[in-house]
Amino acid sequence: MNPIKKFALAASYVTCLPLYRFKANEEIDLSGLAKYLPLVGLLLGLILSISSILLTLLGVNDILAAVLLTVLWLLLTNGLHLDGVMDTADGIFSHQNQERMLVIMQDSRVGNFGVLTGVSILLLKIAAMQAIFSTSLPVILLIAPIFGRVAECYAIGRYQYARAEGKGKIWHDTTKLPLDLMVALIVPLALCAYLVYIGFYYVITYAIASLITGLIAAAYLNKKVGGHTGDTYGAVVELTESMSMILLILLSGLFTLLAGLGAHH
Repeated sequence: MNPIKKFALAASYVTCLPLYRFKANEEIDLSGLAKYLPLVGLLLGLILSISSILLTLLGVNDILAAVLLTVLWLLLTNGLHLDGVMDTADGIFSHQNQERMLVIMQDSRVGNFGVLTGVSILLLKIAAMQAIFSTSLPVILLIAPIFGRVAECYAIGRYQYARAEGKGKIWHDTTKLPLDLMVALIVPLALCAYLVYIGFYYVITYAIASLITGLIAAAYLNKKVGGHTGDTYGAVVELTESMSMILLILLSGLFTLLAGLGAHH
């Protein structure tokens, strides 16, 4: 399968975008798709970024716009990653051993911790977007889904798969680091370099925030679960996307505070 078809398959598998036409009784080959995930993130980012611009042009209230964008974000991914973080939360916060955690995560029913975590993620995204809402938001929405999937690609290739089998195992088994991660980084690094070149310097801060949150999320979940699963891959995406925006706001505030203190001296 050529790279364009691989990308279309990856996009169709992890989003609601019908770029790949699945044939009846077709045996789908999911091998080697992880490196295309950041490119899928770019596609999602373009849709979200354009949508935020349109909402601004229509004069939609910032809070309502943030809610609508969060819902659109959720619809575009079919809730796949949010479902993953909710299942992961049910397992981790059960305080059971790793084997029992994996059993709980496989349960199709959502527990209290899953619901609380899912709601918290959605609220964090809404609050962060409302706080950022200005000329900066379209740029952040453009790159946030990309970096979320760079972190996912890293988690897929870097850590062992926690189950003997599962939907995410083929992703792990056919991802080769550092080569695939280097391929996955081409788009975000090139895009960020261009954005910084045209004056969006805060993109550097956001890239640092995403790197920090992505590495921490991937390492933490690996330690807690004893590896990664399809659910934790989704959790890495959601945690990186939401927490990197929060960290961006905090870092921006810190830089402003330090600049103010420096001006007084």
